[in-house]
Amino acid sequence: MTLSFSTDEGQWRDLRQFGTPETQESLNQTLADLRDRLLTANGFDYERDIRPWVGDEITIAFLSPSLPAEDSEETEPPILEPQQNPQTAVMVLPIGDPAEAQQILTNPQPEFSVNFAERDYQGVTIREFEGADATYSAAVLDNRLVVIATEGEAIEQVIDTSKGEASVAQTPGYGQALRQISAPQPFARLYVNAPAARAIATAGSPQALPPQNLTPLQNNRGIAATVNLEPEGLRFQGIAWLDPEGELAYQVENGSDTMPTLLPAETLMMASGGNLQRFWQDYSQRADGNAISPISPNNLRTVLQELTGLNLDEDLIAWMGGEFSLSVIEIPASAEPAAPGLAGAGVLMMVQASDRAAADATLAQLDEVMSDRYRFQVEGTTIEGQSVVQWTSPLSGLTITRGWLEGDVAFLAFGENLAQTILPQPETALAATDLYKQTIDPEFDPNNGHFFVDVDRLLSEDSPVPVPNLPPANEAFVQAIRTIGVTAAIRDKYSTRYDVHVRLEKAGDPGELPPPAAPSASPSPQSP
Repeated sequence: MTLSFSTDEGQWRDLRQFGTPETQESLNQTLADLRDRLLTANGFDYERDIRPWVGDEITIAFLSPSLPAEDSEETEPPILEPQQNPQTAVMVLPIGDPAEAQQILTNPQPEFSVNFAERDYQGVTIREFEGADATYSAAVLDNRLVVIATEGEAIEQVIDTSKGEASVAQTPGYGQALRQISAPQPFARLYVNAPAARAIATAGSPQALPPQNLTPLQNNRGIAATVNLEPEGLRFQGIAWLDPEGELAYQVENGSDTMPTLLPAETLMMASGGNLQRFWQDYSQRADGNAISPISPNNLRTVLQELTGLNLDEDLIAWMGGEFSLSVIEIPASAEPAAPGLAGAGVLMMVQASDRAAADATLAQLDEVMSDRYRFQVEGTTIEGQSVVQWTSPLSGLTITRGWLEGDVAFLAFGENLAQTILPQPETALAATDLYKQTIDPEFDPNNGHFFVDVDRLLSEDSPVPVPNLPPANEAFVQAIRTIGVTAAIRDKYSTRYDVHVRLEKAGDPGELPPPAAPSASPSPQSP
């Protein structure tokens, strides 16, 4: 993995303005602790020793513990044992002012002298020295870069790369992918070698990781993102790509953007996609036989068959060839609780049918199942002049309404009076609200779906959705988020683009960081 971040102090100050006073204080303290551990404890001061010469961007890379042999055709990283340490880190600081760097780097502060040794590798001098809490290796490459690593072997790998060995930039798909998310002055940039990350993640603990933790790494060859600061928060431009020489490929299909126009302004959370049939086919193809998939397609097929007697692929997916969405919506105050655990809110499922006749036949079968097997009261009625079918439980009072919207969009609404918010159309559509427009990027079009969540409303004291208690530290940071918007689009056969906008609270002037902790010098007979 590589993480690059800007050295522009103005951008860092802008970042520190976001959040609540509590999270702002926490971020300030975190940055101060990092400064004290890496710089102050080793006798360095950023303003004095680094700022005068450093370039626009600092990069930190995390290296795999071992690499395939030069003549190996292996593209996947080796299987790691749990005891192996994958956390070899390298920091690369570009030299923006060679004259300042020469003066500072060759004139150490004598009161903070440390034990060190020098050795030569490929004509480059490597200095290995003992810091306050670790041993570091450092080298200057071509008077352009200062490289610092936690292990001497890592410095050697960087030197080999600088002299022509294979680099990250030569990873299949890397260059083409990153060109799609380039930005003039990003705050940060991230790259993840997905196969290497999978190997390390699964080897880093004797216990199996939860499947959802590994889902973003499945099948992908690489994942990258650019982070930009905006007036109301952070925007992540992301991309994930498959191996261009592999067997997997995407079906390039980005459709219209209808679902947000059919949902009401009271929508608290929404996930939508461009083609449910294609989505399911792609997912099930990759997930079958994959032990870490979050949902097993075969298990889902079996459960649906047992509960309803329907075949998932033949009776449902076969006619679901259009847009789809799953939403949580606040029900009007006059309505009864939607369902146990969702007092004041309901769940709405919508999908555009590619075969209306097949859809009607399947839904009629569901009516019979709900009536005969589960003893729901099933009856046809009208809402705002439109025909619908309602299933009502005699035990819990749960009401489920199914029907059709214009454009052959089938809906299933869990919650009494929820259907009224979309029939015949919303009084104010979600897509027309300022909140949605400020969160979802309208320029990202065509696209393959969205994710939207109104965090402010979900976590408010009168939220209609009971949210589980979070650990205090996590809750503080979640409270600093206002809304989250994600848009996805399939760019070509091998890559998927993402636009993520996190709108944040703004606490204002962050003030200065806490003062540095007093360093403890370690006298040495040698000068660094």
